[in-house]
Amino acid sequence: MRAGRAEPGDVLGREGDAGDHFWLITEGRVAVTATRGHGERRLTEAGPGSILGELALLRGAPRTATVTALEDTLYLAGDVDALDCLLQVDSVRRELRRLASLRLAEDLRPVRARLRDGTDIVVRPLLPEDREALHEAVRRLSPDTRRRRFFSSGVPSPALVDHLIDIDFVDHFAWLALEAGTGKGMGVSRYVVDSPGEAEMAFTTLDGYQGRGLGTFLFGALGVAAVEAGLRNLLAYVLDENTAMRRVFAKAGASVSFAEPGVLRVDVEPAAAAGLLAPAVRAELAAAVHDIVTAASLALRA
Repeated sequence: MRAGRAEPGDVLGREGDAGDHFWLITEGRVAVTATRGHGERRLTEAGPGSILGELALLRGAPRTATVTALEDTLYLAGDVDALDCLLQVDSVRRELRRLASLRLAEDLRPVRARLRDGTDIVVRPLLPEDREALHEAVRRLSPDTRRRRFFSSGVPSPALVDHLIDIDFVDHFAWLALEAGTGKGMGVSRYVVDSPGEAEMAFTTLDGYQGRGLGTFLFGALGVAAVEAGLRNLLAYVLDENTAMRRVFAKAGASVSFAEPGVLRVDVEPAAAAGLLAPAVRAELAAAVHDIVTAASLALRA
């Protein structure tokens, strides 16, 4: 790797440039910006220890963001061979997997769809920027909805809600559904890998949007992501009295077994869940999510 220095305002790499090297920031801070809509948006700032530009290098694609020094900055720049060496360090591999998935998720164009009642929605991955909105949405759930989701009518702790937003998009993936016209959150579906090839899934449909087909859609969308991630089984724990969610799972031929008093375990094949969606929507979701959930192999040569 070669050492470099940048003064405030210097551009290390520009959006659209060829991605032939990456940077490891050793001192100073840089801003990462990208074109969004009709203007430029600051995505983040990065300081010592940050690795930038690796995704374009690994994908052999143009850069999707511009990196500009905010202060006197020292960095090391390396090519794909240097990155391969860094990837031999387990902690670096894990961090790059997380960063690659996050950046791909942030760049994803939301998928538009229509529920069975005619409601137009947009679906995208849940992102760190949704943290405050998720906290507020969980606080506003009715006691009955909280009980069906968390098996308790009490308000979940901030630590639990933080866990729900702490997503790496590989072992923990989540879809967020929004009203197409207003951008209001409607519901979330997620899975968390707990053993090779298997993940536990969960759903939250906000009060006011239940009974409109959103749960079925989010179930199908989760199945699409799980198929792309190579998972073989999705499981969920559901209250025996939650007939609405049990009907959703039954549409995909889920198997049901006793877990504990009042709680059932549901197992379903991801492809069966994905099959609940129209082929065109299913294909669009698969294309959108493919790079995100396979970032482990994309970025880490797995």
